[in-house]
Amino acid sequence: MTPCWRTVTTMAVFFIAFYLYLWLVVEPCLIFHGAGIITNFPAFYTTRLFLIEHLFYPGGPAEYVAAFASQLFYYSWLGALVVTAQAWAFYLSVAFLLASSGFKRLSVVGYVPALLLLALYGRYTYYVPTTTALLAALTLACIYVALATRRTLWVGPAAFLALSFLCYYVAGGAFLLFAVVCIIHELISTRRWRFGLVYVVVAATLPYGVGVLAFDIYPADAYSRLLPISWKLLGYEGRRQSVELVYTMYLLTPATMVAAGLARALWARYGRGKGTPPKRKRAKRKGALWRYARSPGWRWAALTALLLAVATTVAFGSLDHRTKAQFAVDYYAYHEEWTEVIATGAAHLNDPSVMHAIDCALYHTGRLGNEMFKWPQRPEYLFLTETEGKKAFWDAADLYLEIGFINGAEHGLTECLEGLGERPMVLQRLALANMVKGNIGTARVYLGTLSHTLFHRAWARQYLDLLQCDPNLGTDARVQHLRSIALDSDFPSVTSSPERTLRCLLEKNPTNRMAFEYLMAWYLTTRQLPKFVERLGEFKRLGYTALPTHFEEAALIHVNMSKQPLYLGGYGPRADVHQRLEHFMGTMGRYQSNEQAARAEQVKYHAGDYFFYFVYGRPGGVN
Repeated sequence: MTPCWRTVTTMAVFFIAFYLYLWLVVEPCLIFHGAGIITNFPAFYTTRLFLIEHLFYPGGPAEYVAAFASQLFYYSWLGALVVTAQAWAFYLSVAFLLASSGFKRLSVVGYVPALLLLALYGRYTYYVPTTTALLAALTLACIYVALATRRTLWVGPAAFLALSFLCYYVAGGAFLLFAVVCIIHELISTRRWRFGLVYVVVAATLPYGVGVLAFDIYPADAYSRLLPISWKLLGYEGRRQSVELVYTMYLLTPATMVAAGLARALWARYGRGKGTPPKRKRAKRKGALWRYARSPGWRWAALTALLLAVATTVAFGSLDHRTKAQFAVDYYAYHEEWTEVIATGAAHLNDPSVMHAIDCALYHTGRLGNEMFKWPQRPEYLFLTETEGKKAFWDAADLYLEIGFINGAEHGLTECLEGLGERPMVLQRLALANMVKGNIGTARVYLGTLSHTLFHRAWARQYLDLLQCDPNLGTDARVQHLRSIALDSDFPSVTSSPERTLRCLLEKNPTNRMAFEYLMAWYLTTRQLPKFVERLGEFKRLGYTALPTHFEEAALIHVNMSKQPLYLGGYGPRADVHQRLEHFMGTMGRYQSNEQAARAEQVKYHAGDYFFYFVYGRPGGVN
């Protein structure tokens, strides 16, 4: 195998493994969804106006390309392909610049940006516009280096000037990196010092002349737009996570060129000046194993294996399992994949948003009244009453819609629209809320916007067509169901008065099964057993074939505390529930003087029972 084919094979093996890891492990579709955490994910529309808007300011073309590429994250396999293509382009650009500067042996440095991308995406951060601008700057720097190596003296300055204007227009502040790489190339490789000094002046003045004077941009934006030092990133805590990795990507190429150039200069002055060291006598090579170990093929295999080992260490060492679970739970909840919500969230139960989603999943799978106390419950998990910020609005909006609190859902989604941008998921929910409320004009605006997205246009156009022939949406089952349970007037936030809101929802529509079950769960988590017992008769009316286990447990506790006759809403008592209560009470009696020992015994047998929650405040079955 020739050296060229060895390089190509190593590159192919590395980037195929890179792609598979992103697709199957990181799952870019989770980043597209954003979980209410990524606040700078861009919108993209297929309209001519959206394109034109991005053509009239420096950095606009790179932002347009980044916005389009980001939408492809909607499918994990496609998003992984986008990132892999970007990483491969980084490798080619860095390797070419180092080779053109006389450092061909350092081409392995070209894999470093790919490793940094693995770490960035493994931490579920979003820097696509910034890395797109960086790639544009490096690509144009490669074009400059290729042109500047020609013998004609004027080609270099002319190419630099033309490419500088192009780079600043395409990539905004990333032009400064382009200029730095070109300057270093002139000073270290070609040693045309005068050109380098002229380039410094151009780099310092061009953003001001073009950005500030021509496009009327603030000086800070003129120099920093799309750079990782931009206030649009550093000014928001959630956006600057792992930004040091992006700094490394930007500084990698110029720092490597400077370090290699200095090392070469020092060697030329202090190493070769004393004469080249005498060649050592070759040791006698004995045996086929020694000859194989010294062969180019073996060294290539060892280098490839080492590269893959480093990539594997970086990939799995930087993978944030907790954040991935948080993103995945939110993604599955949005797509109503309830069994996946429960399975994914089971290992990360300290997050209120995860437990909120699990409670929703338990309701939708018919398990809330039978299994909710197998999980570490708190009253605030049901409605995220103690969670603040846009994330809380994002997490609770779907519950508000489903339960009939349409005004609350619309308010929360509007806050999300302001804080998270025009995400298709937000626009879709806002369109639905306005259709339920009968605000058809407003709904058409949201549907019209959605109809110009890449992957939500079919849903939007379906409703736009339906509105043409059925303006009141009388034939749409989902809209009609939500109208039947929706509160008719404004109401205080459910986060400030959950019980009152749920009671009003049931007054509006007594068959609102979700509102009823959540109200009963609220009574249990807040230990309001008298109020709970008052509504036990409604289970029969709502069609429950049996009283859910936790609700029967709560009724038995109420009987033991109040000494009133047992009332189960018309359902017969179950022997196993009574036996568990007797065992629970017996254990409490045996360990009256040793609460710690009593609790340890109760955890063993009753961790998932409401008895345990009522006494100790949280279950011990799942940690």
